[in-house]
Formats: sequence, C-alpha cells, structure tokens
Amino acid sequence: MRKVFFISMLLISMATYAQNKIHYNFIINTTFMVNENFGNYDEYEEDSDWDIIVPRALLLRNGFNVTLNNFMTIGLNLGLDWHEDLQVLAIPYYINSKFTLLKGDNYKLYFGGGIGKLVKLGKAFERGKYYTVGIGSQIAMDKTHDFIFNIDFHQKKIEGFENGRLNSLSLGVGISFL
Repeated sequence: MRKVFFISMLLISMATYAQNKIHYNFIINTTFMVNENFGNYDEYEEDSDWDIIVPRALLLRNGFNVTLNNFMTIGLNLGLDWHEDLQVLAIPYYINSKFTLLKGDNYKLYFGGGIGKLVKLGKAFERGKYYTVGIGSQIAMDKTHDFIFNIDFHQKKIEGFENGRLNSLSLGVGISFL
C-alpha cells in the first residue's frame, strides 16, 4: 500500500511541478554482437551469411518525462527487455533523470541515468535490480514531437545469472510526444 501511495504522490507532484511540460516517450533499443556465422552457408536462406554485426537483444522503453527547467528532466519509465540468445525476459520499471549538455533551437544533447527494479510477472520473467546510464539527442520535428537517438549502458542484477548481472550497450531510436 505504501508503494502505491508513494507512486501516486510522486506522479501528482511531478504533474504539479511540471507546469504542463509532461512528455510521453517511446524508444526502441537494440544491442549488437559480432556474427559468429559470418561467411557460413545458411541453409534456410540458401545463401552465405555476410552480416558482420547482428542484433542481439530488443529493449522497448516507454514513460513519462517531466521538464523541470532548461537543464533537467525526470521521468518514470517501464520497459520490456528480451535477450533471446540468453533466454532472459525482463520488465524494468525505473526513475530516470536527464541533464542537458548542449541545447539549440531544434535539438538537445543530454546525459542521463536511471535506477529501478525488474518485475517478475511469471516464470519466464526475471527479478532483480536495474541501472542505466547514457547519452542521447532530441531533435524537434515540430512543436509537439521530438525524434530521439540514444546510446545507453544497461545493467540488470539477476540472481543465478553469470556473475550475477547482465550488462549491455544499446543503440536506440524513438519519439517523444508533448
């Protein structure tokens, strides 16, 4: 009950303090790895595999960010992480903050970080802690939409996993709505 109260009070205070500067964002990230089958014949496609780098994981992020001032935003986010080759499925929920490094008329370069937890909804999902840090850019398309490009480092602390954690570096693209 305390968690529900805390989250609702946090959302209310964010909305009050934001002065109508609440943004919804959706970002698709992926991690990459070197193709172990480079140059080998693929019977399924009936051709040789010439891709040097292949996607490894799919990370979906959505959340609400509140612009506090020209320098800082904070947000609440929910995601879905799928590492197919490692058989890891996780749902992180976390708070994050972003600090503006450079700002122009139509763009913003920022540095950000976040901390949260992994939700266990069933046997397929993992439980643990979640950390993220990264750098990104927001480019204004018009007054209500921004294009997002980011590079993030994610760490998931999962019991029973190799070294107790899963580290990944991802590239992401997304959109933000005012």
